[in-house]
Amino acid sequence: MKSKIIYKNEEMELTDDFIDIGYMAENFEVIDINKNVIEIKRASPNRNIQIFMSFPSFDEFLNEIVNFDEFMNNAKVDIFTYIIFNKEFEIPYKFKKLIPIFDINEEFASMYGTKIVSGTLDNKLTKALFLIGKDGAIYHIDMPSDLEKPLDIERIRVELNKVYQSYTGAGCHG
Repeated sequence: MKSKIIYKNEEMELTDDFIDIGYMAENFEVIDINKNVIEIKRASPNRNIQIFMSFPSFDEFLNEIVNFDEFMNNAKVDIFTYIIFNKEFEIPYKFKKLIPIFDINEEFASMYGTKIVSGTLDNKLTKALFLIGKDGAIYHIDMPSDLEKPLDIERIRVELNKVYQSYTGAGCHG
């Protein structure tokens, strides 16, 4: 059964595939703002927490995106935060912390279940946030069914604190 989302009173469907909390994050290829192909890995090389977030467009969600960039800029620890769009475009904003990438081959869209498959936003990515722990596991997902509702920053703050404290890197024999 497809998940449904709403934007400006229009109901749309998401692709069937969906990754869930507790699963290992999936690696995926994208292009960066310099048109380089890069692979985003489930566990960052320096064992940092990562956030994968997507939006259908930049312009329509500008305020929320800028606010999230400010929120991440105030974080006390280094968190790799990728903002993902379905296709390349010139971003008219200089991010402080967010790293813009483009899912032109739909790897993120299909593996994470963020592709919109009907309506006026067909083939775009839904608004979503995946919080990936230092071990590469998914600890939190925020994927509002109503795209006009902002991501829950306070809940994300709580979840970030939990993830930060949950994995020391020592393993069970450390």
